[in-house]
Amino acid sequence: MHLRQLIILILPFFLSIPALAEDAAVATEAVKVAEAPQADVKRGKEIFDGICTHCHRIDYEDSAVGCPGLKDVLTRHDAVWLNQWLQGPETFSKQDETAKAVVEANPYGLIMPTLPEMQIEQNRKDIIEYLKTLK
Repeated sequence: MHLRQLIILILPFFLSIPALAEDAAVATEAVKVAEAPQADVKRGKEIFDGICTHCHRIDYEDSAVGCPGLKDVLTRHDAVWLNQWLQGPETFSKQDETAKAVVEANPYGLIMPTLPEMQIEQNRKDIIEYLKTLK
């Protein structure tokens, strides 16, 4: 077999490697998504009751410390915004005008602290899922 014939035989294989790698990456991502735990309303309520109710109410009224009531919060902000807020309100309020306005609306100059529990993505998902029920 001549070199040219060999190249013609194996070239299609080498040209398909990037496509195979891309297919493998897509399949791997699909598995990660399928394995990721779903947001849990019950767990979100437990976290909310244990942490968030110290400062927030579940109706429309601001709390005694000036924190907004969270009823219908997902009509005011979307889940992506809430996720960013929960993960780091102090940092996020410096980058996002809406978050900055939330902080400035507190009559006592308070800002929600960055909470260790909110550094866990699943906790944020669960709380947001619970907040969706406050209608």
